Amino acid sequence: MGLIKPIGTLDRNLSKTGLVRLASDHAQQIIDSGNYDLLKTYVEMKRYEVYIKAIIARLKNHSVAQAQELRAITQHPTVAPVQEGQENATESMAASLLPMPTNSATSLDEGDEPTDDPIVRNNTINYNTASVQITKRVTYDFTQDTEWQRLTAEIASLKSQLKQREEYLKTLDATPAHVQENVSVRL
Repeated sequence: MGLIKPIGTLDRNLSKTGLVRLASDHAQQIIDSGNYDLLKTYVEMKRYEVYIKAIIARLKNHSVAQAQELRAITQHPTVAPVQEGQENATESMAASLLPMPTNSATSLDEGDEPTDDPIVRNNTINYNTASVQITKRVTYDFTQDTEWQRLTAEIASLKSQLKQREEYLKTLDATPAHVQENVSVRL
């Protein structure tokens, strides 16, 4: 057993919970095997984390453009704004790392079986158990409002006062303190 599964070998029908469970089980097997220096393994996994995050970030914009093109091929809906608490799932498209057949996309109907081909419904593209949503996010510039500026300055002042108070409290013996050791990795 290798340390991590090669790209393309994870079961595409696993849910996020299933993937977390698989990773947890795999990590426990690595720990129990006694074949690895766990500190070195942890450092190497952190290196892979940086590597994979960089790949995902690079693929994100291209994936969004591809999702929009796929949506345009299959239908012409309008994009609904992001609702509060709704996650932008475009990153999950990059995780597929498979060429997307743009001519085989279909609309999602009830009873469709999971397939490697993308299935499109409005602003959602489904791949097996994963889905990608095309969303818009509206941001506002409040800096022109004087009341907003006043409140922001007041919050900054209160945060500064709070920080000063915390620094003072750290010097008192009566202030409870909890010590926790962590491992951090710098690459």
